[in-house]
Amino acid sequence: MKRCPTCKRMFEDTLSFCLEDGTPLVPAGADSEATLVTPKSDLPPTQAYSPMPGDPALAYQAPQPYSATPSPQRRVWPWILAVAAVFLLGVVAIVVVAIVLPGMLHPANDNRSTPSPSPVASPSPKPSPSPSPTIETSDVPTDEEEVQLQLENLENEWERANVEGDKGALNRILAREYQGAGGGKEEYLRTITPHPGRTWRYRDIEVDLEGEKATLTYQLDRIDGDDVKTYSYIDTFVWRDHRWQATSSRQVR
Repeated sequence: MKRCPTCKRMFEDTLSFCLEDGTPLVPAGADSEATLVTPKSDLPPTQAYSPMPGDPALAYQAPQPYSATPSPQRRVWPWILAVAAVFLLGVVAIVVVAIVLPGMLHPANDNRSTPSPSPVASPSPKPSPSPSPTIETSDVPTDEEEVQLQLENLENEWERANVEGDKGALNRILAREYQGAGGGKEEYLRTITPHPGRTWRYRDIEVDLEGEKATLTYQLDRIDGDDVKTYSYIDTFVWRDHRWQATSSRQVR
């Protein structure tokens, strides 16, 4: 037997729902309070209903069993793809901004200042060193023998420019802060005069190297025909623009 948990009526096992209220039936033994409803003994016997001629019989239709329709399960992978696409777009946007924005904020400037030509100075025996404001030390030679050879070649070029009055070569050899016995670089270049036929030779050359600065001590013989004059000099140099430049020259005797 089965019973209705709502109205407590008993039904046959073939039924699944209560005929009174449509509640799903349960086995009779599942609830201790289940009672079987029976008619009272003093009630008149129930007579079978017979429809009147011409009246349609009221056919009872048992309620259909309830079946819950499962809701369609939502698909998760479209959301995962959407989140991944948004993330990739964000990364691409960050990379583009990192590449483009610095170029927009700091445009390349090709307008380079052109240094004005240095005024001309006069030659004179050579004075004390002065500190140089801008020095490049990245490629300064560190071997004293190599430095001495470089400075000997520079001294020969310097004396040749003095003899020939080559102001272009002197302008390249002398640093802008050069000081000699006769004044600075401008005065040296202004007063230089050629000495045709003069020859020269260097003796007793010694070099003292200190980082980007070098000091050269030597004797110079200037030969004009049969006349030979010997001078002793101390010249100082600085490494700048990937080459040695003279900053001072001093005659010691």
